[in-house]
Formats: sequence, structure tokens, C-alpha cells
Amino acid sequence: MAKEIDYKGSKGRIIMIGAKKKGRNFRGELYVAVIQYGEANDIQFDVVPDSTDPADVDDLPQVQTFTDRAKAIAHFMNLENNKDRWK
Repeated sequence: MAKEIDYKGSKGRIIMIGAKKKGRNFRGELYVAVIQYGEANDIQFDVVPDSTDPADVDDLPQVQTFTDRAKAIAHFMNLENNKDRWK
């Protein structure tokens, strides 16, 4: 079951979250999440790379937004499998 959160002024759901992994040249552990939000006729998916250390925020890849769930998951997998190349 997906975890519900407040996201961008509406209810969102974390539908996927990757494993935390120490990244090269990062202080914290890196992970990726896919967050679904929006109304039924306008659902969007944000792929959010993040770190357990706030000092890493400026060096993380940009959040990308998708309207297609399959494309969001493909991007999630790409980021998840290439954490060593984020910086």
C-alpha cells in the first residue's frame, strides 16, 4: 500500500521508493522516490532523487515530472541503477 503525504498543495502517494545507497562524493545515502499526485483526470508522477544528508541537495539531479506512469518508472529505474553517476 502506498504511503499518503501532503505534496504540492494536494494529497500525494509515494508509489515507489528505492534502496538507500552511499553515493560517491555524497555525504548521505542516496535514494529515489516516485510520487503520484493530482486529480483523477490530471494525475502526475514526480521522480524525486534525494539524500539522507541535507548538504547534498544542491548536487542532486533535478526532479522530473511525468504524466505517463511507465515513463516515470523507467526514469526511476535509470536513476536507481546509476547513483554513482549523479555527480
